[in-house]
Amino acid sequence: IQPTTIKPSTSSPSCLAQLQDLSSNHFAITMVYSLSKSLALVLCTISSVSFHVAVAWTPAAEVASSRNAFIRRILIDTPCAILLTNITPTQPAQAAPPFAIMEEEMGYFPVTDERTGDTVMVPAKAKHQSTDQAIALAKYLQSSGKGGATMYGAFWCPHCSRQKELFGKEAWKYINYVECSPKGYKTQFATCMEKGVDGYPSWSFGNGKSQGGEMELMDIAKVSGFLDKRGQRSFDASLETGVPPLGGGACQ
Repeated sequence: IQPTTIKPSTSSPSCLAQLQDLSSNHFAITMVYSLSKSLALVLCTISSVSFHVAVAWTPAAEVASSRNAFIRRILIDTPCAILLTNITPTQPAQAAPPFAIMEEEMGYFPVTDERTGDTVMVPAKAKHQSTDQAIALAKYLQSSGKGGATMYGAFWCPHCSRQKELFGKEAWKYINYVECSPKGYKTQFATCMEKGVDGYPSWSFGNGKSQGGEMELMDIAKVSGFLDKRGQRSFDASLETGVPPLGGGACQ
């Protein structure tokens, strides 16, 4: 999997030089276009004013019956109207945003699968630093048996992104995550359909319990059995800070 970026040729001029040449050419073309347009507009305006002054001094009956006056009106007024409604040249199309901006704004970015040539979406990595207890909880959820857990999500889901941030970048790598979107990287769409997943994120725990929507880590610790009755493990919710609430709880 490689990002779909375009690398400049080593034999071609530098990118900066190319950009400077393009900028200079664009400026020159724009100046010539603007001067030509302005000159045409001035000439057209003079012709139109002269025509209308002449008409003002002509008897009304003669003007109404003159085919030449009608033709001159069409030939002079119509181009002037077109010039007045289209003064500026068309602006060049804006380039696509860099992957870093897409990742920051949308929470995911596209890559090309070298095997198939298809474009798939990769969710952004977690940026929040994990606490020691969050890492311990994630390792517990990674284990097989009653302590295991699986999160079903989609790359475009903001609640899935927040759930990832709640764990943090160090702890998230231990979470068993299943991508449900057909366009997502390493999608397991068929598995999600088989499990009846209809919202994201959705949690399935090894003790048979399940819950839809994003969950605070304390709630995950309780539902998963991380906090056993003997009190051998503890979890302090006050230590889990820095991730603002999103509003709502799940994506459909």
